[in-house]
Amino acid sequence: MEQLPAVIRLEDYKLEELLRSPERFAKMQSGSKRDSGVNWRQMVQFAAMHSVNDFYKLPAEARTQAAVEAAVERWWTNRNYKFHSNEHFLQMKQAVISNLGAFLVEEQCCSTPIILFEQLTAYVDELDMELSQIFHVVSADAEGAADDFIVQKFAVDMDADSLDLMFHMTSVFCANAFEKLPARIEVLSLLSGKRILFKPDAASLKRSYDFMYLVKSLLPEAKAAGE
Repeated sequence: MEQLPAVIRLEDYKLEELLRSPERFAKMQSGSKRDSGVNWRQMVQFAAMHSVNDFYKLPAEARTQAAVEAAVERWWTNRNYKFHSNEHFLQMKQAVISNLGAFLVEEQCCSTPIILFEQLTAYVDELDMELSQIFHVVSADAEGAADDFIVQKFAVDMDADSLDLMFHMTSVFCANAFEKLPARIEVLSLLSGKRILFKPDAASLKRSYDFMYLVKSLLPEAKAAGE
């Protein structure tokens, strides 16, 4: 019996690692341990994600600035040697506390998330592959139709490549998994407090498919499958 080819899967965190460090990505692909090379950015991301998760699990009346501070203190790393200096270590913690407080308490990003830090997988026929993505916060769009939704990601890295990957991958994923594009996609900077908005539509979705097809073609397993 002829063996069916393995399904190619694109995972968002691996692609982000590829953008940041091709060498680290190669080690991940070969099965090398990730923990040995954990850096301060990953530690900040880890603490922030758990803090946001804790925040939204609280009853609405308990979602205060004090709750944000307590959550960050609880999840913040004690490995200050991974940072540039002790001052940098403290500055990053204060930046996360301040910016999460602005996003979650002052601006009230959302009331009740529909999806909260879940990893979802969808098969995309047009790309003949699976996409696997961690959704931080998905919430209803209070200003839109009943089925309109917003996708938000809390991020340390805000470079153009990372943003392009987030916007294009999320658009393609939602179009296939939910059969609907988000009303908007937001990337919230943990370090600067900036909010980057993207409103996908039919025209941008075409570009998103092209982008993801190009990303697929760069993967070693895709090249092997085409030989």
